[in-house]
Amino acid sequence: MSKRRWSKFWWQDYERDPALRLCSLAAQGLWMRLLCLMHEAEPYGHLCVNHRPLHTRQLAQMLGVSDRQIQRLMAELREAGVYSTTPEGAVFCRRLLRDKAASDLGSHWGRTGGNPQLKSAPQLPPEGAGEGLTTPASQPLKHQEAEAESEAESSLTAFGPDSDARTHLFNTGLLFLKRVTGRPDRSARALLGKWLKMLADDAATLLAVLAECEAFNPAEPVSWLEATIRHRLAAEAEAAQTDAAQPEATSQSTPAPNATTPAGPAPTPHAKRMTAWAAVPDLEGV
Repeated sequence: MSKRRWSKFWWQDYERDPALRLCSLAAQGLWMRLLCLMHEAEPYGHLCVNHRPLHTRQLAQMLGVSDRQIQRLMAELREAGVYSTTPEGAVFCRRLLRDKAASDLGSHWGRTGGNPQLKSAPQLPPEGAGEGLTTPASQPLKHQEAEAESEAESSLTAFGPDSDARTHLFNTGLLFLKRVTGRPDRSARALLGKWLKMLADDAATLLAVLAECEAFNPAEPVSWLEATIRHRLAAEAEAAQTDAAQPEATSQSTPAPNATTPAGPAPTPHAKRMTAWAAVPDLEGV
């Protein structure tokens, strides 16, 4: 019995085999049973028992059908070129033998450290480099170090006076949001658009909130960002109401002469921006 308890089976290759598709459904079913026998046989991939080929009568006895039916179906498979035979007359599957050869080669490469064709050539240290623990300056960074360095360089708040905060938001901020939420590009852009509308198109503030999220690393980043933005808006509204109440109290305590109609508080810049954004539809459902 073969030592291989399992093997890969490529369903598309079996379904698209042109030789097998020319055979009847009964012949295809017989071939599947023969594949099971050849997987357990020695040598592997051959229709043998104890290194001896199986004959028609033995197959009929093992599969529980008549000899005549086995002869007819095997002739159909042979005419279609589904299997091959050895000089001794043993039936074998060409695909099983190819898969076994590839598996044995992979096992050999695994014991020796991997595929030699995929190994990179050893890099010699530059001339004049010491033998201590310090890495030479000219040595290239590893993949993990280069990735960490690139993430450190692309901070969410690293934009200067010459750069646009909105452009930075939809570049670095969008990448950060897709990474922490796992959402696709369209959904992440919809979230940024929604939060920009809530903040009255204040991209710098939204970048600051994203930076706080990156530092805090919450378990639910979308809910955390939503709550933080609403908390900021509530604090700004409370501060605006406080600033508007102070001039009104002053005007009531010291009424101006010749005043006929008291003037109301002037709208704040935040209230003007919110009024302009009120007509813009949400992008969450896009």
